[in-house]
Amino acid sequence: MKEYTGELGSKQEDFGRDSDDYFAPTTLKEAAEILSRYSPNIKIIAGGTDVLVDYFDRLYEIERWLSLKNLNELKKIEINNDLVEIGALITHDELEKSEIIQRYFPLISQAAWDVGSPQIRNMGTIGGNIANSSPAGDLLPPLMAYDAVFKLTSQNETREVPAQEFFLGPKKNTLRKNEIIEKIIIPIPQKHTFGKWFKVGKRNALIISSITLAIVVTFNDDERIKTVKCSLGSVAPIPIEISQIQPLMVGKKLNELDYSHIGKVVSENISPIDDIRGTKEYRIEVAKNLTVYALNEIERMVRVD
Repeated sequence: MKEYTGELGSKQEDFGRDSDDYFAPTTLKEAAEILSRYSPNIKIIAGGTDVLVDYFDRLYEIERWLSLKNLNELKKIEINNDLVEIGALITHDELEKSEIIQRYFPLISQAAWDVGSPQIRNMGTIGGNIANSSPAGDLLPPLMAYDAVFKLTSQNETREVPAQEFFLGPKKNTLRKNEIIEKIIIPIPQKHTFGKWFKVGKRNALIISSITLAIVVTFNDDERIKTVKCSLGSVAPIPIEISQIQPLMVGKKLNELDYSHIGKVVSENISPIDDIRGTKEYRIEVAKNLTVYALNEIERMVRVD
């Protein structure tokens, strides 16, 4: 199997199935051109922790592979004015340990630490977690809670899609066949921003979540709530934001809130199923309890701040 690492050739035979069924370009431009040429008969691979599992017993179905491993431009975390830009090839381990992520987006750092095993965290990427679009994807609720935007690149254009609009169903999203996730763009939170992340599963390691919750609350100087974002995973076909709690919280101080009622509203706006990780009733009850616990923890953090 030949590995492609240079500029695209001009002859059709340079792209033959027999000689070039595995590509590892060094620039995003080259990758987008290869993807455009062969889509949809080519599979993108980054860390491989999802795609190799999904195709474990049917790898023969993949006609061509497009490896992103050499795209160093997608392996950076940078601050650009009031935005943080995270390259799609940043691994979970790098997310968890990044000082920038720990400082501005602690829920993402915590969720990255909760992903799988050390081996998976060292190989799996944030772009892969997004592209896989599992309802149980650990990074997805925190990304939604922080108002992340995904920059998608094809040969001829780029577009930006808010995380809340990206997911369409279990392992389905708005990513087109000729597009690559280039980076994740997140606004730096304002001062007086606090958040809490929870992951609940049936064991303490290597778990697929039964339910995840990320809540981010920003306060005005007078301690009244300015914004609130609450997102959950494993409780619907896609990770979801519970916008119904916003009118109950915005403009109020924490001591004016009924945490139990807010938790009840969260639990009423999810649509979980029964599976081996938990029943529908279990997830509904846990969603309510986690919301109450998260708000109590945020209240504690505000007092300490």
